[in-house]
Amino acid sequence: MNRHALEVCELTADRESDYAGFVERLSDSMIYASLPYRSFLQRAVGGTPRYLVALRDGRIAGVLPYFERSHPDFGTVVNSLPWYGSHGGCVVAVDDDEARSSLLSAFAAILVSDRVSFATTILTHAESAHRDDYSHVLCPTATDTRVGQVTRLPDDGPQVEQRLEALLRQKTRNLVRKARMQGFELANGDTDAGWRFLYETHLENLTAMGGRPKPPAHFEAMRHSIPVGWRRVLETRLAGTPVASVLLFKFNKTVEYVTPVVKREYRSMQPLSFAIWHGMLEAVGEGYRHWNWGGTWASQGTLHHFKAGWAAADLPYYYLVRATAGALSAWRRQPAEWSAAFPYYYVFPHDAT
Repeated sequence: MNRHALEVCELTADRESDYAGFVERLSDSMIYASLPYRSFLQRAVGGTPRYLVALRDGRIAGVLPYFERSHPDFGTVVNSLPWYGSHGGCVVAVDDDEARSSLLSAFAAILVSDRVSFATTILTHAESAHRDDYSHVLCPTATDTRVGQVTRLPDDGPQVEQRLEALLRQKTRNLVRKARMQGFELANGDTDAGWRFLYETHLENLTAMGGRPKPPAHFEAMRHSIPVGWRRVLETRLAGTPVASVLLFKFNKTVEYVTPVVKREYRSMQPLSFAIWHGMLEAVGEGYRHWNWGGTWASQGTLHHFKAGWAAADLPYYYLVRATAGALSAWRRQPAEWSAAFPYYYVFPHDAT
C-alpha cells in the first residue's frame, strides 16, 4: 500500500472530533481508547492524559492513548492505560504497520526520559499479535500475561435463543434454563437506586471474598463519563426486589462485562445467569459481535471455568513493563509504598525478580 510521511503529535482539542470518529470506525477498536473513557479515567484515577496521534496527510492514521502520574518521591509512572488492566497500546487499521511503528517510536522516545520510572503498555487482544514489534521498540524490562476470554455472539435472526443456547457448555446451559424458571424479572438498573444496589452489592461480594472493592467514586465516575447509550445496567428482580445486577459497556462491536453482583442468599437460583443471558440476547439484537469477559489470572481457575461455560475463547494478552534500573531497585525495597503512591496504576509485576 502506498504510504505518505507520518507525523506523530499529541492530541489537541481541535482534533478530538476526528479522533473519536477514527476510533469508532475501526471494527476491532475497544472503548478504552475512546474519549469518554479518558474522561472516566481522569475522574477515577487522576494523572494526566497524553494521547498520541499519527497523522498521514493531515488525517489520523493511528492513536496511542496513555496516562502519566507523578509523585515527588518516586518520579513518574506511565500506563497505557491505568485502572484494572484497561487496554492501551496502538489503535490502527489492520494493515497499517507504518502507523503502529511511528506511534511506538514516538512513545519510546518519551519513555526514555529520566523522569519516567515505570511504563506499562497493556495490549489489546488484536495488538497482542504484534507483541514482538512492541517489544523490539519499547524494550520491556518485564512482561506480564492475562488470559482474555471473549464470546463470539451469534448473528441475529430466527431461533437466536436456541442458537445462543447451543454455544454454551451443558452445565451453563442448564443453569440458564434454571434461572429462566425462577420467576425473575429483568429491569433497567441505570437509575439512582440501581447504581446504589450495584455498588453496595459489589462491596458486599468483594468484602466476603477478601477482595478489594472499587470505591464508590469510581462508580460515580463511570456514570458521569460513559454515555447512556454506551452502558447498560441489567438488574434481576424477584418479586420486585433486586437480587443481581451486571454493568456492561457497549462500544463499536464489543460488549464489556464490567461489574457483576449477586446477593449471596439468592446465588443458587442463578439470578446473575439470568441477567447475563438477557444481556447477550439484547447485544445480539443490537448488532454486537463480541462479549468481552475481561482478563483472568492463571490462578483463577474457577472464574476461568465460569466464563468458558459461556463459550468464551481464550485470547491471551500482554503487559509490557519498562523500568529504569534505579526505579526498579527502589521498587524492590518498597513495593507497597510504590503501590500506595500510584493507586490504580500498574507499576511492576509483584512476582517478577
